Amino acid sequence: MSSVRLFVRVLALLAVGGGILMGLASPVSAARDADPHTIVRADIPADAPRFKDYAVPVYTGKPAQPTVRADKRSWLFRTELREAAAKGVNFAGQYRLTSWGCGTACFQWAIIDVKSGQVFHPANLASTEHEYVEESLYEGGIHAVHIRPDSRLLVVVGGINEDPMQRGISWFVWDGNHLKRIRFVAKPYGKS
Repeated sequence: MSSVRLFVRVLALLAVGGGILMGLASPVSAARDADPHTIVRADIPADAPRFKDYAVPVYTGKPAQPTVRADKRSWLFRTELREAAAKGVNFAGQYRLTSWGCGTACFQWAIIDVKSGQVFHPANLASTEHEYVEESLYEGGIHAVHIRPDSRLLVVVGGINEDPMQRGISWFVWDGNHLKRIRFVAKPYGKS
């Protein structure tokens, strides 16, 4: 790429705004900076599911090695999965939720059973994107995905599986094999 074309691309990226600078996404810092597509704290309903309503005891034993040969995705990301499993439980009593990048503000997800080593790649949470999300909604989460070691509830703030109609705030419950979405507040991209 010529230096002139590169310079023009950099200027175009800077002009886009919305927290994107040279391919790195960042959350929107305040509601006043937000456009109508930004997911903000006010989008969370007062009666949203709560972590304490899905409480479980937390496993404190030694983490098992993840079974990485059972699925091609597990094998491809075996190092990430092994390193994550070694850190122990961070979700639903005996699981480790982990992610790795798949592009600008994009993350792929896996759930590791820390007791057995089984690895899950939930189809309804294969990837997420977190552009145009108010900065305060990142706090306490992993890329604006919120979990607790003592709860089966998982909250996603942003898009899911590159589907614009799945963008918003999703509440899932883990049943030991699958994530079931129990609530959804849509905030798809649209025309301003």
